[in-house]
Amino acid sequence: MGEKENIFLLGLPGSGKSTLGKQLAEELSLDFIDLDHLIVRKIGMSIPEYFSFQGEGNFRLREKEALHEVCATRDGFVLATGGGTPCFHFNMDTMNAHGRTIYLDVNPGDLALRILDEGVENRPIFKSYDQLDLIQEIRALKELREEFYNQAQVKIRDNQISTEMIISNYLSR
Repeated sequence: MGEKENIFLLGLPGSGKSTLGKQLAEELSLDFIDLDHLIVRKIGMSIPEYFSFQGEGNFRLREKEALHEVCATRDGFVLATGGGTPCFHFNMDTMNAHGRTIYLDVNPGDLALRILDEGVENRPIFKSYDQLDLIQEIRALKELREEFYNQAQVKIRDNQISTEMIISNYLSR
């Protein structure tokens, strides 16, 4: 790959951004950054708590600030975005300007199973759904966010995305 690049992973909750991001960063000897974890450290509370006290609008501003800070001060990383990060404050433009953006497009049915396996308590926006409702909710969310996700430079539509697949098919070019 030559010089170190920045890689931004985006997609719906449960698509594997953090899991694949960690593996990809290790494989490529890059730093791994989970944007949500970075924000949680900065705000000193969980994202659901921040949402309830400060609202989504304030959270999205904090998210934008954190993304801009990473892009301005770091180089050679794999960053796992929050599922909504690409959809606000021209964040897709920022990410496309600062590295390679990869949309992990996983089927809503598979996402629902992953989320239920992990436990919905880890995904507060999906807490109140059973499996069928969850699939419908994920489809609706995908529909809302897809116009932003589709601005990614690379789109991988597969339910079994691996680091090897990403490296050999999308990063060696």
